[in-house]
Amino acid sequence: MIWKTILLTFLAVGVLAEYQITDEQREQVKNAIKHMCKKNGAEDQADAVETAGKNFVECMKGLFNIDTIKKEIEEAKPNGALDEVFKKYCAKTPELKTCLHTFVTGMTPCLDATIREHINTVSNGTDKLIDFVCHKDGDRIALFIAEKGPECFQEKVTEIRQCAEHSREGISSADDFKKLSEDQMCSKFDELSACIVKALEGCNTPTPGNMAESLFRFLRKSSTCKE
Repeated sequence: MIWKTILLTFLAVGVLAEYQITDEQREQVKNAIKHMCKKNGAEDQADAVETAGKNFVECMKGLFNIDTIKKEIEEAKPNGALDEVFKKYCAKTPELKTCLHTFVTGMTPCLDATIREHINTVSNGTDKLIDFVCHKDGDRIALFIAEKGPECFQEKVTEIRQCAEHSREGISSADDFKKLSEDQMCSKFDELSACIVKALEGCNTPTPGNMAESLFRFLRKSSTCKE
């Protein structure tokens, strides 16, 4: 439930940021936010939530320019200087965490009470994920790109999609998801992660599969799933 809400809010951010989407899609997300706020007794907070989304986007734009990052990565590849690129951007993690925490706080009034109880857990989880990616000034992500990780994902995108579709078997609605016990959700996570890692292990280099496995282990360890 928590992650469903987070996905909705990030979608809202994309829409409210005036990205390349239709006016109809933008209106749909705004209505979804209004519905969420009304459902949780905070209809008067809908505008504030939209503002929080817009502020988050502006905060992110101030830290990262995707086109610039892509250009720097391509220029660094031939020189083996990817570590310097990611060291520069990983140095911005304190500001990134502040952007995220402010965004989550801005969404809180319209969240379900049970979700609000776990807000600190969500914030701590995102902090840990950022720290994982930027371990040793981003050497993990630099190695991932140097070892053609993005190309591996693109090569195996169909298999990864099949993994996701298989994990959703028996779940046709949000209500079905809510009915899953914690053990069942953990089991599905394990099933999905194992499937994705197996797919990536079929690439020419083992690095993408190994790094994906490390990431999934990290996420599981940070969750409430039993060992």
